[in-house]
Amino acid sequence: MHVHRFEPAYLPGLRALVNNHLSTVVPGWAMTDEAVAAHLSREPGEYVTDPWVTERATLLVTEGWAVLAAAHLLRYGEGEEVGEHFRGAGEIGWLLSVPGRSEATAAVLSEAREALAVWGVRREEVCSGGLPVPAFGGVPDCWPHVAEALRAAGYRADPERREALYGGRLAGVAEPGDPPLPSLCVLRRVGRLGVRFSAVADEGEEVGHLECNPDLTEGGSIPALGGWAELDELWVREGMRRRGVGRWLVGHAARWLLLAGCDRIVVCVDGNDEEAGAGRFYRRFGWEVLGRLTRSWEAG
Repeated sequence: MHVHRFEPAYLPGLRALVNNHLSTVVPGWAMTDEAVAAHLSREPGEYVTDPWVTERATLLVTEGWAVLAAAHLLRYGEGEEVGEHFRGAGEIGWLLSVPGRSEATAAVLSEAREALAVWGVRREEVCSGGLPVPAFGGVPDCWPHVAEALRAAGYRADPERREALYGGRLAGVAEPGDPPLPSLCVLRRVGRLGVRFSAVADEGEEVGHLECNPDLTEGGSIPALGGWAELDELWVREGMRRRGVGRWLVGHAARWLLLAGCDRIVVCVDGNDEEAGAGRFYRRFGWEVLGRLTRSWEAG
């Protein structure tokens, strides 16, 4: 067993380790060698925090050509442009390991913490970003071996940063039909993350919106995600809720996504929102929980 920095010769083994973990959360999801390699040097999809990263390192524990464990480290800058939470911080962006090889997981975590100490980071955080695919971050509940290794190393989960990943088929979403209120119309516009559908009243006031991304393949670089879409930023104004506006918007988005060739969808739901009723709302479309994620772990 050998602990070392990433070398290109180990890319197939790292890709296999990544995909073994990824496919336990969303069926069929997988990354190519090229997508994994590109992520190690940059994450273009994370346009807010990625420019703040000043140093990266990927650590492997190998046995022959097999990759038993891996950790991807990030060091954030200390300039004023860096968000306060990230300023001077170090992060284990993701941690993966072969179940049953706790010694390998412990070894890569020990090496990671030593590297963060050498960097002189002010605060350690683990797995706030997660693997480089949409709607995915933290440690899912179907990776108990990773959570156990973090606890054994003295990290503790942040109970306030729990999320649920819902997913399912778009075929279960009914046609939008007539507006839930006579004064409403739907507008389709360019959104911050994809296509934005807005519920707009006669006077031009937006009373609700959602955004959806019909291409999770990153322009074709992750072909296994073809046919999947992501729903994001569903919001309805206070006073207009429980009147069918959200369901009507989802109906319009689903019809558009089906036309785009998508037949499945994922949506990440904050734990507090789920308890407040968001989970019941998404289950009405036949979507179920694919996994529960703990977004952040901090050093004790």
